[in-house]
Amino acid sequence: MATGDELMYGRILDTNSNWIAKRLAELGANLRRVTMVGDDDADIIDALHEALQRDADIIVFTGGLGPSEDDFTVDSIGHALGRGVTYDPVGLEKIREIYSRRGQTDLTRARRMTRVLEGSRALQNPAGMAVGMEIDEGGKTIFTLPGVPQEMQAMFDLHIAPMIEGRARSVFLARTLRVSMVWMDFFPVYRQLQADYPDIYIKNAATPPEADEDRRRVIPIKVDIVLEASSREEAEARMDALLLEYQRRIDAAGGGKIELR
Repeated sequence: MATGDELMYGRILDTNSNWIAKRLAELGANLRRVTMVGDDDADIIDALHEALQRDADIIVFTGGLGPSEDDFTVDSIGHALGRGVTYDPVGLEKIREIYSRRGQTDLTRARRMTRVLEGSRALQNPAGMAVGMEIDEGGKTIFTLPGVPQEMQAMFDLHIAPMIEGRARSVFLARTLRVSMVWMDFFPVYRQLQADYPDIYIKNAATPPEADEDRRRVIPIKVDIVLEASSREEAEARMDALLLEYQRRIDAAGGGKIELR
């Protein structure tokens, strides 16, 4: 769940959700929903209540852990769950040491970055100062991570990825291809491949040529493939077999080539 008015106003792109989606697929987790909400207490509360009513096992918040007055993700989660806010002593000591080296003594604003909820487990930040948290509620696990991408990614891999890997019953493998072949010959092969492999995500990203003569030319077309298997080895083997079969069908349709992007 990405939070921040800057997202809602379109001032920055939500690259965090995109990164998490890719990372979850690598880890073998099924992403059920991505939610974006502004810096509004009531909206964050509503979004969390809705998430808790769904069948997701893990809910991840990004953003709203900074020192500013509009960084109140932890407070809003506390309001939603009826839990009070406290401060993580480990994170606070880390900030105190950093500020001391800088010759700063006023921790009033910085202290806000160590807020966690009562009954939660503080998550230390190896790439910054904002402390995250892990909290169990109704059989679901809620995580908070900073909105700064490098901090979010470091904390996700340190604290959340191991949990998901321990629970995952399968792994996902993704490949992005550049398929170069005659445009008008591409889609019969592509659509038949989708029909023959319904359990594999196969999706093209291409803009049709406007001129009829261009449809008879060789054009590079982006194709994304995502498949699921019980192990990384099985996934690699399935992907290799699929790419060989895809190339065979392209050759039978008149020729072309597949390149990994």
